[in-house]
Amino acid sequence: MSAQWKYQPILKWKQGERIALRELTATQWQDLLPVLELPAVVAVPDAAGLKAELPSYCDGVAKHFIATFPDDHAIGIDTRFVSTGYSRQLRLASVVTKALAKKSGRFLLPVISESMVTANPTDLHLLGEFPELILRVQTPMVDATQVAALVDAVVAAGVKRKKLHLLVDQYSMVNEDPKAGFAAVKPYLDAALACGCASTTIAGGSFPVNLMGMKSGVTDLPRVEWTIWKLLQASGNYATVRYSDYAVTNPAPLPELDPKQVNPSVQIRYAASTFWRLFKAGGFKNGRPNQYHVLCQLLLGDAVYSGATFSFGDANYDKAANGPAGKNNGNPSSWRRDATSHHLVLTAAAL
Repeated sequence: MSAQWKYQPILKWKQGERIALRELTATQWQDLLPVLELPAVVAVPDAAGLKAELPSYCDGVAKHFIATFPDDHAIGIDTRFVSTGYSRQLRLASVVTKALAKKSGRFLLPVISESMVTANPTDLHLLGEFPELILRVQTPMVDATQVAALVDAVVAAGVKRKKLHLLVDQYSMVNEDPKAGFAAVKPYLDAALACGCASTTIAGGSFPVNLMGMKSGVTDLPRVEWTIWKLLQASGNYATVRYSDYAVTNPAPLPELDPKQVNPSVQIRYAASTFWRLFKAGGFKNGRPNQYHVLCQLLLGDAVYSGATFSFGDANYDKAANGPAGKNNGNPSSWRRDATSHHLVLTAAAL
């Protein structure tokens, strides 16, 4: 099987994202290849501890894969957060990806980083075990002149160039100037395209880490990565480059917060053409019982709303707006589920 896509969303593997992916239709799955950042296993940095924890961990993740993904669909697997204290990250990526592929029966592409390539060169031979893989290069971490050397190291390990996909990741770009970002990323794309690999994809994410300090009501937040993508397309020089983003989540790792100590705002993160329209109400805990109902009514009356049949998330917004006010404000997982669902369908359709 050869991995093909136009859109490669990078997603935190949380319940909301899992359900959003599970509810995609066969048509919506076309041209989409998600990259999943798997959550942490119990934090044990030694090999013996990993050996003890990984089987049950992989069993649980594989069950979610089977419930979520079509059996003929490719998926990118990023293990960078599985055990950050483990010194041999390339080996960990190999073990986890192979185990998940066997248990789930899905076609999985390991996603390796620049640090995995350079940190343990004696483990590079493990890359040759996979028919295809993704090399994810974060532009804040390396210089454009290093891209070719990273590719050469992977190829020397036994991976054919036409089976290696490059992901040029601009990472977090909140409120950055798109024109400056466009100029900054071009040398990376030029270097990546010159390597002659199977594909080159540009990624980035500009949704804020959190909504602290933002007033209640309606606020528009710029989709910087999408504007840069449009500038690249308009330039006429990057027609073969594919697109990736972080949907409605900031690229930074999700902080481990005590749910007893935080009170998130009731919210809708709704993707439009070049921005997200944020509908924000008061606190979720002990707040007014109909806040989400009111936000959904505001969304349905807004010109950005795509209609109830557009996506699974849009159908849920319609249901919440037109149902009784009640006491159900949803929860952070359901807010993320519906926002991600709409974002994925909207972005894939626009490419």
